[in-house]
Amino acid sequence: MSAYNANGLTRRGLIKSSAALGMIAGLGLSSARAAPTPGGTLVVGMTGGAASDSLDPRTFSSSGHAMLGFTLGNCLTEIEENNELVGELAESWEASSDAKTWKFNLRQGVTFHNGQSMTSDDVVYSLNLHRGEDSTSGAAGLMGDIVNIAVDGPNAVVITLSKANADLPFLLSDFHLLIVPNGTEDFSAGVFTGPYRMEEFEPGDFLRASRNPEYWKADRAHVSEVEVLFVEDRAARISGLVTGELHMAQQIDEQAIALIEATPGVHIESHPSGGHSPILMHCDTAPFDNLDLRLAVKYSMDRQQIIDQLNGGVLGNDHPIPPSDPFYAADIPQRPYDPERAAFHVRESGFDGTLPLSISNVAGARSEEMATLFQQTAGLAGLNIEIVREPDDGFWSNVWLKKPFMIGAWGGRPTADIMLTTAYHSEAAWNDTKWRREQFDQIIELARGETDFDRRKALYHDAQLMIHEDGGAGIPFFRNNQDGVRDEVKGFYPAGSFNMSGLRAVERVWLES
Repeated sequence: MSAYNANGLTRRGLIKSSAALGMIAGLGLSSARAAPTPGGTLVVGMTGGAASDSLDPRTFSSSGHAMLGFTLGNCLTEIEENNELVGELAESWEASSDAKTWKFNLRQGVTFHNGQSMTSDDVVYSLNLHRGEDSTSGAAGLMGDIVNIAVDGPNAVVITLSKANADLPFLLSDFHLLIVPNGTEDFSAGVFTGPYRMEEFEPGDFLRASRNPEYWKADRAHVSEVEVLFVEDRAARISGLVTGELHMAQQIDEQAIALIEATPGVHIESHPSGGHSPILMHCDTAPFDNLDLRLAVKYSMDRQQIIDQLNGGVLGNDHPIPPSDPFYAADIPQRPYDPERAAFHVRESGFDGTLPLSISNVAGARSEEMATLFQQTAGLAGLNIEIVREPDDGFWSNVWLKKPFMIGAWGGRPTADIMLTTAYHSEAAWNDTKWRREQFDQIIELARGETDFDRRKALYHDAQLMIHEDGGAGIPFFRNNQDGVRDEVKGFYPAGSFNMSGLRAVERVWLES
């Protein structure tokens, strides 16, 4: 299918200019699993794109990027329903008794999009892309304990760790760790092993891909073509879904759900997640290097009001592990909204200025509303907040990790260790609060190698408590994943912590005419 419609307008331009919200209506039922129907073109609306985007997995920083990656590629492992870990390009694996040496047996008969057979050399090269002191990959923090990755014949690799890690197979499902041909330096051709082959890619705009006829998963990749569109405007995503220009759209906010419930042919897939929209403070930058000011921000949030006004989610407690996680520290007292205590910490900090808070709805469907509520409640504590609306395009490259006070966004992770390591370890490339504590690093490194559940839970408890008391993230709530799906889309199911079926919907669903 061409990227252009019969009127000569690009599909992307049509959606971006659309404002047909008066048409929105109808809550359908989740698609039942049935025999897949092959064929058709699946069009998906995502967020998180920018003109600077690349298909180099090291650069991925948003759910939209991850969707691009899983449209084209595969990892060694995969997260399925109920957070079940299954083999993907790794058929099986085994560990030494101390969980420091792991052997991954590779699936045979897998070919890249250029026809080249995948071997252990490709896997070693691909994983090593994300390692090293100079690595800026989002997965660099997860790879820090790996001391060696070696081939073990053409169909196996051995990974050696400096410290035990019982979660290593989960780690290797991370969307950055896609397998590419050995020696790949130019990623513009989009050569991977995945369900669809790249036909056309416009950074920050769209990816068009056709079904890979050599795909090794017999029960996946049902449609003939996929278009992943970056549609940052939420009204445009909803309108595109309702008019049928999109088959699926991510980040449907609660206000839109109320409208969608009246529209035939469209439904919402809503599932709990560990995703959250933290208020981020750079702990190495004044004035947020002052703990009292960080506490003032945290006590200034009326979490329940934010949940009520945004219509959904469960309370957060200023650490990133959700109540659904088996290692959740339930006994840490819930931090309340306390304007008097917040005012005390403001006075103790000595700060008497205005804090510019950077926001964009790219980071969350209702970041602006959340910022306005926070601005109001913080004002009652004597904390002056100026809301700075940043451009949607380039938000992740120009604002996130750079501006010292902002509302960010995190999708949940399959294990507590991956979440804590990715976002809070001192050496993590995605440490977006710039909070670095040697003691914290030591705790999560100990927990990572601990095989006794109770001892491991105690360590993760201490890690969560440290972030709660001292960290630079105010986390008001954990959101539900809410995706808009047209009824003709079948085979959709929740998987892992990310939305859009673990960001793998394009290879899992099919279209029923």
